Amino acid sequence: MNLRYASASLLLWLCAAAYVCAAEPATIERSATLADVFPAAQVQALRSVLPADQRVTWAVRLPSTSPRSVLVFVSPNAAADPPPGWDTVLDRHATVWIAARDFGNPAPSHQRVLVALMGLALARRDYVPADARRYIGGMSGGGRIASIAATTFPQRFDGALYLAGADDFGQAEPARLAAIAANRYVFLTGDKDFNRREMRQVHQRYRKAGVPQTLLLDLPHFAHHYPGANDLERALAFLDGGAER
Repeated sequence: MNLRYASASLLLWLCAAAYVCAAEPATIERSATLADVFPAAQVQALRSVLPADQRVTWAVRLPSTSPRSVLVFVSPNAAADPPPGWDTVLDRHATVWIAARDFGNPAPSHQRVLVALMGLALARRDYVPADARRYIGGMSGGGRIASIAATTFPQRFDGALYLAGADDFGQAEPARLAAIAANRYVFLTGDKDFNRREMRQVHQRYRKAGVPQTLLLDLPHFAHHYPGANDLERALAFLDGGAER
């Protein structure tokens, strides 16, 4: 009888463990070349930026529920995994995380922009529905790259998250400016961030250019580092607020 009880208990424990493992979000690695992601005609045009046969690797984190958005993230270094504490927020917003490995600040800017667009194309093809919200974000130098991508190709995104780094988009022709103004942007800095003054200036330039949907998070006691879960929640809530799906 005790053996039967032990066997039944073990079976129940194994089933519960299997359920928990199945429910946990998965972080996977994906790799692809230009030809794996873009049509041949585009590959021909882009091979001067990135060798056509160069494989790029992304860390892809899937949320615990059906995805409603994707965040293409540009890291300032070789790392690509979400910062500690972000998983719960990404799950709450049903957001797929995708970030390229080994494309930090030392890599050429035009390659980093292209690799971010490759990541977006890969995520849209394989992980998110057609109507998913599309965000790009980055930290420090990665935030600058995100700001370049978001305003050079505004039709490809619905919003952007700039963490302690962003560049002004300068003069934009009316059609591109209208596309930029249709999206939402979060600028996050703090009183101990050495990029704070520039972040505030770039935010003001967006506003003066006629971009109304911006949020400046100027945090107390915040230096040049990743924000915690609560501030990420504020940022994603603002970005999500612009989309009615």
